[in-house]
Amino acid sequence: MSFWTSRASRASEHARRAAALVAFLLPSLALAQTGTLSGTVVDGDFGGGLPGASVLVVEQGTGAATEVDGNYRIDRLPVGTYTVRYSFVGYATQVVNNVQIEAGAPTQINVTLTTDALLEEVVVEAEEIIATNSEVGLLRVRARAAQVSDAISAETISQSGASDAGDAMERVTGASVQGGQYVFVRGLGDRYANTQLNGAVLPTADPDRRAVQFDLFPAGFLENIVTLKTFTPDKPGSFSGGLVDITTRSFPDAFTSSFSVSTGFSTEAVPGDAIVIDPVQGSSLFRFGAGDLAVPGLLADTPRDQFIRPTTRLDGPGGPGTGPLVRQDAAASQRLDDLSNALTPMVAPTQGTVPFTGSVSLSIGDRVPVGRNAVGYIVGLTADQGVSAYDGGTLARLDLTGRDATTGQVAVDTTQFRTDQRATQSAQVGGIANLAVQLGSYNEVALNTLFSHITESQARTLAGVDNVLSAGTPVTDIVTGYTERTLGSAQLRGEHALPALGNLEVDWRANLSRTQLDQPDLRQAAIRSNVSVDEDGNETTSYALVGTPPGPQRYFRDLEETLGSGALDLSLPFRAFGNGAQLKVGGLVERTDRAYGERFFFYELDRGVALGGTDGDALATYLGPDNVGVIGTRTNSAGEVTQYEFGHYLIDATRDQNQYDGTFDVAAGYGMVEVGLGRLRLIAGARYEGSRLLVASQALATADTPADSVVTVDGTAFLGTDRSYNDVLPSLNLVYGLSDAMNLRAAATRTLARPTFREIAPVTTYDFTSDGALQGNPALERTLITNLDLRWEWFNQPGGILAASAYYKRLDNPIERIITDPENGATSYANVDAADVFGAEFEARQRLGTFGLGGVLGERLSLGANLSLTQSSISITGRELAARRELDPSAPDTRDLQGQSPYLLNANLSYDDPLRGTSAGVFFNVAGPRLSRVGNPLPDVYERPAPQLDLTASQQVFGAFTLKGSIKNVLGSDYLEAYDVSGFDLGGPSEVAPFLRYARGTQFSLGISVNPSFGVGAPASIPAPGSSASPIGTGTASGD
Repeated sequence: MSFWTSRASRASEHARRAAALVAFLLPSLALAQTGTLSGTVVDGDFGGGLPGASVLVVEQGTGAATEVDGNYRIDRLPVGTYTVRYSFVGYATQVVNNVQIEAGAPTQINVTLTTDALLEEVVVEAEEIIATNSEVGLLRVRARAAQVSDAISAETISQSGASDAGDAMERVTGASVQGGQYVFVRGLGDRYANTQLNGAVLPTADPDRRAVQFDLFPAGFLENIVTLKTFTPDKPGSFSGGLVDITTRSFPDAFTSSFSVSTGFSTEAVPGDAIVIDPVQGSSLFRFGAGDLAVPGLLADTPRDQFIRPTTRLDGPGGPGTGPLVRQDAAASQRLDDLSNALTPMVAPTQGTVPFTGSVSLSIGDRVPVGRNAVGYIVGLTADQGVSAYDGGTLARLDLTGRDATTGQVAVDTTQFRTDQRATQSAQVGGIANLAVQLGSYNEVALNTLFSHITESQARTLAGVDNVLSAGTPVTDIVTGYTERTLGSAQLRGEHALPALGNLEVDWRANLSRTQLDQPDLRQAAIRSNVSVDEDGNETTSYALVGTPPGPQRYFRDLEETLGSGALDLSLPFRAFGNGAQLKVGGLVERTDRAYGERFFFYELDRGVALGGTDGDALATYLGPDNVGVIGTRTNSAGEVTQYEFGHYLIDATRDQNQYDGTFDVAAGYGMVEVGLGRLRLIAGARYEGSRLLVASQALATADTPADSVVTVDGTAFLGTDRSYNDVLPSLNLVYGLSDAMNLRAAATRTLARPTFREIAPVTTYDFTSDGALQGNPALERTLITNLDLRWEWFNQPGGILAASAYYKRLDNPIERIITDPENGATSYANVDAADVFGAEFEARQRLGTFGLGGVLGERLSLGANLSLTQSSISITGRELAARRELDPSAPDTRDLQGQSPYLLNANLSYDDPLRGTSAGVFFNVAGPRLSRVGNPLPDVYERPAPQLDLTASQQVFGAFTLKGSIKNVLGSDYLEAYDVSGFDLGGPSEVAPFLRYARGTQFSLGISVNPSFGVGAPASIPAPGSSASPIGTGTASGD
């Protein structure tokens, strides 16, 4: 074959390969020149999705019908500009012009259809681009909602630098967060709030509070958080301050993926700096289960009646049915020796270094058409490790020292003072997996799951003086502990539309959630130093353990709470008075099971070596193997052992009544109607809730046990309580459309707050936070609450709002924590007569162009602020009032509600340039002084304001990458709880008597995220138009 023949043959082969390649690529090229149109058609009369509506792309003659939730999707539209027509029988048609379809990029258009027969076809220009999980989208939900509500979107959560739902809630109007976990709404604590995840109530992982811990929800998993502030019958009736609904991310309209990593530090915990650590908990916090920290098998398997009890000590019998004393019984002594040495050695915190901290997360999601059906999913994982620490904190306690006979002024003095060093290392792992299946246009079934696991290791040392023991006595306290908290939730739900039955909508859900708390081996001890001087002037220091009980204490507790529920809602639209109306009925069954257990041990010293100091080595020697259990024997003249000598021996102080199981059952049904009367919307109805709260401990009841503290289980009477309630809760909400973008709302509702498991259980536990016993009260009644609300709101621009609210709440029989023994700090719970809460809220969010700043800058800069003013008054009676009037005979018989701040202020200035991928924000937050601890009868303790200023910024680089940075607490505000000493004589010039103070430091973080699109552009989203005059479509009058 010649060269030219060979060359021609090769050319022909190349041509065939090129043709084959072109043929292969043509479909892909064709697809690359098409895009997708999707969105939601909203029922303008009732706010939900409108199933079965027609969506027509006029120029193409193609379209789709909306699905059961009002969503629609049209694939493979050629790139271009189109007119889209939205229609439904009996509703005014919407026409959207200039809809841009881009190659590979889904465009989203949300529209609102209404039923006013006087309105002709509405034509709107599709101009503004927004995100479906943005503030604009949430404001549209708020405008159409039946209730007074506030919300924060994923967009704002990300921009504010929030790491979890607790951080995010600090930006919500009228909400404050205590300890980064517990949310107070409108000045009312967790008792008066309810928390849902995707519409289902969650259990709690806190043994003592009716509170969901918001730090369990990583920010990256959140779509939005909506706080309902007025009650409608289709929601649980057990709230007054607010119902907080956390919504996790939904699946996208196109394939998305993201990966992010970040690191950071605090000025109080710089990597490599020295901090106190717990040497026992181990090197890694990314683990599940207590491991070596759990109650050892020997202690767990030994019946409690085989232990030495606090009332018997070594002078008691060696066990059931035995006569000799323990120290004279070989078998009993051996058993006690084994039990005493079963726990790991008691050691003090040691010096360590701040480890590297950071987080990593990833997610992936898509929507896949399957014929006329579709499957959507999103999966996410996150892991985080952090450290919070401070050195140089202070803790102090006051005591009453007398009253001036002339002025009557009460004098107080510092009885305890400690310098405080503390460090908490934490780790969190979490996951989310959501799956939805759309079956035709009228059915959707979804499964939402979430898992979160947090571990914390704490070490703390406090050194100072204790004047209670004797004037100027040096005391060192040590505390080490480990905590695991876990939340798991799975929810199966369905949404169905039945056009054949008058467009009846059927929604159902089944939910199973579980929370777990494990606190294994909390170790604490207090060491007193005594200095004595002999006759020659030589000083000798001795050391002894002090406290109640005086020996080193080992505390274990675990809690598991499981909540299962099922709910069914039916919604039927109809016509009334010539306007759209809706009837909604439904029901719910819910069961919560709780299992709580604890073990409490301490060491008693019989004889042995003296404590040689306050450091870790001295404590390790003092409680080492050579000084625990049997350390010697006594023999008779024949060499026979007559007595066993003990060093430290273990005492089991666990109480049977502190181990309890509980169940809480709710059966609810409701009916409500929503009727449009011109510009007025009336939402009225009632909810019935029947509930039963049952708690049974392991302690047997006696003949002297009060009847309300006895529960019979399988014929055996236990210490416990069984309470049932039946309540009808009416609700009236009115929404008057002053204009297409302005509403006036009014509401009058009745809600309730029930006692918690811990409050009603006849259980007495030691509360380490207040250094006193905490006693439950089986006689508690539930609280009934009357709520009155008024709000004016104006949605004057996309993403903008001006609003003012006023509210009043009357609480009958509110439950408060009261003082039962002032001398020993013992507390319990009781119903007080009544409480009143008054408040006002103001909110503004506007682009600076509204204030005259022209050009592009005015459109990209936004200013937001919200202010809440609250005043509360609760009646006080009994010992608390008597104690207060002992100090001040003219003391009022009312005080503030615990946890209520008189003011809450949030403000932010944000800049957003989506074309350049630039975003930045300045965020400010401050809460007024709030009552944290009721005096006993010392002055009340208030948490003082700690203004916080945060800075955040992000910049998109190289297309798919985004750099993010934040600085939190720029002002470096400290945490401070202080006694309210107004009217007291401090004996000096100080105006502040600190209870607890420590530095929070300034936190810095830097991260990078990547969002590979694989050729799929970011979705373009267009606001739902209601009318040409309304920036977000809040119009109330329209029709066909």
